[in-house]
This record gives sequence, C-alpha cells and structure tokens, in this order.
Amino acid sequence: MNDTVVNKSELMIDALQYAHDHNLDINNKDDVQKILEVLDPEHKEDVDAFTELLKTSDVFMGMETKKIEDKKPDLVN
Repeated sequence: MNDTVVNKSELMIDALQYAHDHNLDINNKDDVQKILEVLDPEHKEDVDAFTELLKTSDVFMGMETKKIEDKKPDLVN
C-alpha cells in the first residue's frame, strides 16, 4: 500500500481517537482545527477537507461496528 494512504489512514484513526478522548466534535471545524494543531503540527492537512474525511470515516466505522454487533449471538445473562 502507498505510504501516503497508510499515513493518512493512521492520521484519521488518531484524529478520531483524539476527538473522542478530548470530547471534540468532528463536525465542528474549530474542533477539527484543534485536533490538527496537535496531530498535524506542520499544517499539511486542509481543515475543510480533513473535516469531511473525518465525518466519512466516522460514519463508515459506525456502519462496520453495527455489522459486527449484528453478527454476535445473543447471550443469556
């Protein structure tokens, strides 16, 4: 896989985790800017584009989580 794609994927995961850990909203451009201040100190990422990628990634991960949860058997407590 291309290093750029791997690096971008890792940055997305780190950003989602950082947002979760610090109670930041990935739909809020100012919050995404805060995330990038920490994770992208060289300011290589465009805030608007990165916000859209975060939203898309979050939705995708939510869909995948739902699929996994649907496949789990119901266990009796």
